[in-house]
Amino acid sequence: MRTKKIVVYAFALGMIALLLVKPEVYTKSVFNGLILFAVSVLPGMFPFFFYGKILTLSGFGDDFSAVLGKPFSKVYRTDKTSAYVFVMSLLSGYPVGARMLADFYENSLLDTDECKKISTFTSTGGPIFIVGTVGAGLFGDKRIGYVILAAHVLSALLNGLVYRGKRAAEKPHPKKPAKSPDNVLSESINSAVLSVLTVGGYVALMGMAADALSNLKILDALSAPFGLISETAAGIFRSVVISAVEMTRGCLEIEKTAASLPLKIALASFAVSFGGLSVTLQSITFLSKCKIKAGFYLLSKTTQGLIGFLIGFAAGYLFFGI
Repeated sequence: MRTKKIVVYAFALGMIALLLVKPEVYTKSVFNGLILFAVSVLPGMFPFFFYGKILTLSGFGDDFSAVLGKPFSKVYRTDKTSAYVFVMSLLSGYPVGARMLADFYENSLLDTDECKKISTFTSTGGPIFIVGTVGAGLFGDKRIGYVILAAHVLSALLNGLVYRGKRAAEKPHPKKPAKSPDNVLSESINSAVLSVLTVGGYVALMGMAADALSNLKILDALSAPFGLISETAAGIFRSVVISAVEMTRGCLEIEKTAASLPLKIALASFAVSFGGLSVTLQSITFLSKCKIKAGFYLLSKTTQGLIGFLIGFAAGYLFFGI
């Protein structure tokens, strides 16, 4: 615990020092992160947060799960609600799955053990981001986006099998008093606003952290040993480190490397499936309400990232060759 505190203290004090020493550089970095969030993330995420909350409070999750929840319940040994969380996470992207689990937990519809298992296959990026931003935007080919999306979805589904464990005893859901339409709307809009502000804050601050790694030449120092192998190896290492901090920027750096296309696809599949520190902090903010520890979430995302890497490389080689 003491080591964790020292790391947190050092990181926070270091960021404050950078803001004091070079405010013109790092306030601009935070500003650029907020602009990126406002233009690229907020328009798609806010409606999903709002309407997803309405559906959850209205009991749609139970009705949906009654129809499609049985296969998920059988395969992953979870509550049928997991099907609804998976579909909404897949449609909406990070961190909607984590946010929905927090909603279900706070409404006493899922317990901590159920949330832990469900979180291992419902933490996904959205298809619009993967195909549009990563595939068409960064790689210049939406077909690559579809391959990365397929690898990402399969990595989530397979990752859930790793953590499914034993089937928990069936627990009846407590009946919640019905909310009036006015209460549902007001609670949903308040919750959605607070949630997107949380996400925006992390996007901006992790963008600053990524800039600090580059400006302080930390990335150059870390990648120097790989430079002894080749400049390509050093570039790959730098891109992986950046993607571990901020996923979108990491995918951009991956595309710039001189690696083969199948390896680029594999690395991008890892980046999207792992999510980066920004997505991790966003998700943990919600999952901590379910009493899920950060260490467990990081472990599950690491295994999902590795599975995504392997599938992405195989699919990239199959469809695009060397």
